[in-house]
Amino acid sequence: MTDAAATPAYVVPHHPIRQALTGSVASIAFTLIAVIAVGLIWIGPKFVSFGNISIIGTFLIVPLIVGAFSGFALLAGVVDLSIGSIVGISAAIFALLITQGWPLWLAAVVTLAICLVIGAVNAIAIVRYGADPIAATLGMLVALRGIDWVLVGNQRMISAFNIEYFTLINSQVFGLPLFFLIAIGITLIAALVVAKTRLGRHVQAVGGDDRAAARAGISVKGVRTLALMLSAFGAGLGGLIFVGQLGSAAGATGLGLEFQVYAALMIGGYSILRGGVGNPLGGALGLMAVAGVANILDLGRISPYYVNIIVGLLLLAAVLLDRLRGGDAYE
Repeated sequence: MTDAAATPAYVVPHHPIRQALTGSVASIAFTLIAVIAVGLIWIGPKFVSFGNISIIGTFLIVPLIVGAFSGFALLAGVVDLSIGSIVGISAAIFALLITQGWPLWLAAVVTLAICLVIGAVNAIAIVRYGADPIAATLGMLVALRGIDWVLVGNQRMISAFNIEYFTLINSQVFGLPLFFLIAIGITLIAALVVAKTRLGRHVQAVGGDDRAAARAGISVKGVRTLALMLSAFGAGLGGLIFVGQLGSAAGATGLGLEFQVYAALMIGGYSILRGGVGNPLGGALGLMAVAGVANILDLGRISPYYVNIIVGLLLLAAVLLDRLRGGDAYE
């Protein structure tokens, strides 16, 4: 055997700094930095003041939590369009139980249990019977929104103000909303689960190539069922928080949230065209970038409709980049 054959080929090591600067999370991080720079130039120091960051953080609490959980469904290769309506039905049920005199903790447990059942129904349709995820969850979205309007009744709102709960949800730590910090913590935990645990690797494997994952002994049905239930659970948490923030639940609670969250997640590196792609940190940065743009326009007294134009263009760019990376094939 020759020396050349005996000597293994030299492999260029993956440098962690190079990976950090070229990955999808880095791309959206640079976008967020650019948004902050524009805010400082256009608005001034007020843009990064604790007061303004607190306002943005309050707005981001529910999207961050919903995005952290629904990102697992995207990674597993299924799209859950019903998350906005689950937020709405969660808020309505929780508010109704509070008005009936239920203890807050028991009302929360029952509400979240119902949301898990909704996630299980989505999983039965999609995983067991092979329904198209978009069609199945779109049907759930419409059905739940109708139930939501029935629950709130003719008054179009359920008043469920509780001073202790309102104070808790809206409390601040070091000048920032407590639950904004909790939402960031949930995002970090989700990122660790995706990157460092067997569950995270299984979710990505199932989303990337379900047939190869099945050959490797991974339960594709089990992983996707769990991902859909996690997505519904996160949306249920969002509904509970909305009731605490507003002291009420309305038929329009969570309306359109699925598009807001998924647009930001795709801008942050997730893919609706293929599973196994994305990172909770990138999704959170995408949500922050979109919220920053909206805040700049608001402080600049510019029509909020321009946010839709900017987000739409960013989303188109994200879809194009995903296609260039080979976003429609698993073979």
